[in-house]
This record gives sequence, structure tokens and C-alpha cells, in this order.
Amino acid sequence: MKKHTAKRRGLGLEFKTFEGKSGDVYTVIRTTKGAFHVLVEIEAKRAARDCGSKKPNTRTAWKELWDSN
Repeated sequence: MKKHTAKRRGLGLEFKTFEGKSGDVYTVIRTTKGAFHVLVEIEAKRAARDCGSKKPNTRTAWKELWDSN
């Protein structure tokens, strides 16, 4: 029988979302060392176009961008 090893502890990231007074939604990531990183949620299609995609729908736009990097 294969012996299982214990899972690592303390290496995960924590995520929470907050809605600002402006109505924007923020995704906040906290690292295990206490650092905070904040992302602003925007419409996916708008973000894809801002990144250079000309595709007509969100899924193909992001697939194109994802595969190009």
C-alpha cells in the first residue's frame, strides 16, 4: 500500500471581494506573508478589447490573447 504524504500547510492564498462606494468590485488577494494585492473587476469583453483582441465574443477573444502569450 502506498504511503500518503501530509499536505503542505501555509502556502495558500486567500481571496475576498469588496464592493467600493463607486460600485466597482475589488478582488483582494492576501499572501501567507501578509502582503495584499488588489484587482478591479471589469467586464471581460472590455478587458479583452483593451488588451488588443478584435474577436466578436468574449471566449474567443480571451482564447486568442491567452494563446498568443
